[in-house]
Amino acid sequence: MLHKDEAIVLFKRAYGESDKIIRLFTLTSGKIAAIAKGASKSQKRFANTLEPFNHIRVEYFEKFGKGLVRIDNADIVETNSGIERSLRRASTAAFFTEFADRLTKDRERNIDLFHTLKEVLLFTKQRELSYMDILRYELKMLETLGYMPNFTACVYCGKNVKEEMKVCFSRERGGILCSACSSPLPHRVYSAGTIPGIARIGNNHHRSAFEVHDKEGLPYMQDTGDVKRFEREAREIMEGFISFHLDVEFKSYRILKSLMG
Repeated sequence: MLHKDEAIVLFKRAYGESDKIIRLFTLTSGKIAAIAKGASKSQKRFANTLEPFNHIRVEYFEKFGKGLVRIDNADIVETNSGIERSLRRASTAAFFTEFADRLTKDRERNIDLFHTLKEVLLFTKQRELSYMDILRYELKMLETLGYMPNFTACVYCGKNVKEEMKVCFSRERGGILCSACSSPLPHRVYSAGTIPGIARIGNNHHRSAFEVHDKEGLPYMQDTGDVKRFEREAREIMEGFISFHLDVEFKSYRILKSLMG
């Protein structure tokens, strides 16, 4: 059966002397693995279409709705041009494509995730993303995938926690703890404003990073020291949550983290 779809190229590798194995995140069919016959030899047929981070229109053939599909034709919608301008841009793009790749199953349709990935790759072509930008899209993807940490209510007793009291986060429980429940349970205590700040950034997910300023909604940040402390604590919260609950280590994130300082 022949399919026509939009896709973002997540990964490619050589296969044999002339073929390539490609992983695509498609608009209507989710993640699929594909083979491009003769792609290494025929520059005219695929040119640079199947490069990672490209947004393409693709025609592929599948026999039984599973396994490798065969790419018959592909055309560029949006190239990855611009991402190569710095290692940080390339690492950012690699992080988000790996994020989508590792946290999705084959052939699970997720239109919202497709559009989020498309948007963040487009934005990465424009400039080097700040940590606030990266956190915003990370939260947006987690919410889309149903993995969002709980920043609203105590994850043990279920009671809502006042903004100024949101200082205890349990990576093991996947969210905040109220003061009464925090005593017997493992958790870390963070600066006032950090957890509400992460939640506010996550609540801006309906707006693209083109529209949101780095510190919008974070009025408690008065100087560079406040920003650095927020970023350090936010990273610790998100890294601990993802590592514990999703059991995933992103190779690209290690490089990106070293570049962010």
